[in-house]
Amino acid sequence: MEHKRRKDQWTVADDEKLAEIVIQAVQNGKTQLEAFEAAALVLNRTKQACGFRWNKTLRLQYGQMLNSVRKRPKQLMRSHLKLALTSFDELTEAYTELELKYRELQTDHEKLLRWLQQGNAFLSKQQEAKEEMSIK
Repeated sequence: MEHKRRKDQWTVADDEKLAEIVIQAVQNGKTQLEAFEAAALVLNRTKQACGFRWNKTLRLQYGQMLNSVRKRPKQLMRSHLKLALTSFDELTEAYTELELKYRELQTDHEKLLRWLQQGNAFLSKQQEAKEEMSIK
């Protein structure tokens, strides 16, 4: 006697594919609903059927794995946020240091210009004095 199988019956391969899609989606920061939509396309089922199968059967089997991948994105976000804040602090510090150096250079530049003007004025006076001496 041959065992009849329903057309919509879930196979082990279907279950594994659904679990893989859900876990991967959640790991990438998506919701379970988005995962059910993606799985529906792959498994040629409705998103409601995928959600029902997940919640009724597979959640118990894969729940622990799902919880562990749920924590990872938050940890990654924290590390990225920490890195961004550290980078911001470093950039702020570098900017402040550059601003101080720029002001120092500006002051030195102004002093150098005054010195050159004084030197130019001195040389002009000496040149005038030589010209006057040579005329007399």
